[in-house]
Amino acid sequence: MTRLAHITDLHFGAEDNAVVEALRRELNADRPDLVAVSGDLTQGARISEFRAAKAFLDSLTSPWLAVPGNHDISPYNLIERFTDPYRRWRREISPETAPAWRDGRVAVFGLNSAHRMALHWDFSRGWVTRRRLGRLLAALDAEPPERVRVVVMHHPLLAAEGAPKLNMTVGAERALERFAAHGVSLVLAGHLHRGYMRTLTTEIRQPLVVQGATATSWRLRGEPNAYNRIHFGPDGEPEIHPRIWDGEAWRDPD
Repeated sequence: MTRLAHITDLHFGAEDNAVVEALRRELNADRPDLVAVSGDLTQGARISEFRAAKAFLDSLTSPWLAVPGNHDISPYNLIERFTDPYRRWRREISPETAPAWRDGRVAVFGLNSAHRMALHWDFSRGWVTRRRLGRLLAALDAEPPERVRVVVMHHPLLAAEGAPKLNMTVGAERALERFAAHGVSLVLAGHLHRGYMRTLTTEIRQPLVVQGATATSWRLRGEPNAYNRIHFGPDGEPEIHPRIWDGEAWRDPD
């Protein structure tokens, strides 16, 4: 059985140190096969924040995979933002912005949805470009058909049930349709600091979109810090088990 931990929106630079240490202890005790980090490792893309995030990730006993979020592109150094937006990420976190990991049963692929600029004024919004999507789909198709396919990205592809679709990720519906056609079972994302699970339609073979609340930041949006434990059984179906921080310890929701 493959076990993943999904953490997101760490926001080093605006982190709660007690939560960080408790999460480190919990993940190292649980020892998942992979820790998947869906962006916003930093608050302001400062070098010190990247180094704090990297130190946390390297202190974990499990391997990890991370993709950038909008907060991981500098809002202060505009020359760097527009000429080499992932320079600090590549230097301090990983040379990859769309990494991959696999074992005998599951393949996990990162998709970079963060951009230095876009065709709108809200630069925090995600954008799944055709080029990046095409590269991902080619990688998905290269996997053996029996391997479960998981995508990790920062920006949401679906709003919460009943929530407005304002400022949704550009290209979201196209990406979900392609994911379904190419056998993706699960999409792990963040950005909203809210945890929920949805599918685009009720048809079979639709990828399950799992959103995570912020794992370690005090920048809460009506929900406690949380992360997701994910187990893949013999049939390859994912089981999602959220863990929430109650102010003293990590626990299962009521």
